[in-house]
Amino acid sequence: MKTFQLFSTSHLAVIGIFTLIFILFLLSKNFFAHSKKHSSVGYILLMILIFSEVSYQIWALSVGAWTMEKFIPIHLCSFATFLGIFLFFKKNEKLFSFYFYLGIIPPMLAIITPDLVYEFPHYRFIKFFIHHATIPLMVIYIKYTKQYTIHFPSVFYGFLWLNILAVPIFLFNRVFSTNYFFLGEAPEEKTALSFFGEGYAYYLNLEIAAFGVFLLTYLLSRIPFVYSYVGDMIVNKKMREHRTG
Repeated sequence: MKTFQLFSTSHLAVIGIFTLIFILFLLSKNFFAHSKKHSSVGYILLMILIFSEVSYQIWALSVGAWTMEKFIPIHLCSFATFLGIFLFFKKNEKLFSFYFYLGIIPPMLAIITPDLVYEFPHYRFIKFFIHHATIPLMVIYIKYTKQYTIHFPSVFYGFLWLNILAVPIFLFNRVFSTNYFFLGEAPEEKTALSFFGEGYAYYLNLEIAAFGVFLLTYLLSRIPFVYSYVGDMIVNKKMREHRTG
């Protein structure tokens, strides 16, 4: 099953399904913020994140593929996963300010240009896309249920903490010849990082891209999206029908 093709039928199907679910989550703002029935959705997302990380380790060990170079859970999306699990139980506005930027666009970029060689229905294909799709869904869920507000200084706060987090990962890569956070080089498969060049240019482009992603995430969060009005209209209509009924 090592035949994954970028933008193949299966890949486009995954992108389409994720897009629909993500839009549905955006439309569910009022449901997550005010309904007591949202907890079942949250626990489903929580279980997916936990199962994804645990099953990945079990699979790697079971097939003899586990190596320190690839399977220690210190990838960027692993940190987003652990933050999501923690913030599901514990409210922390400052930590969410970092998690918000880490968990929206980066997993989406991974879905669009995945570092993947396995095709559907291989476990790695299914796990990769379900895992990376669940991370931004959890961000939206936590933001709505705990009613966080994102402020502009959080762009710099999140960018600073990303760089602080990258320092020990960079040193770990140098000592053990690994490539976590892709701080050593771009992944072997064709991804967005493949266009970042080499050497110092690669690191400079990483910094520019990271800050650009954080800034874009903030700007998108400030736009009065149509989904907000649509969601309000749906909820208000149901409330009126309930009162008149």
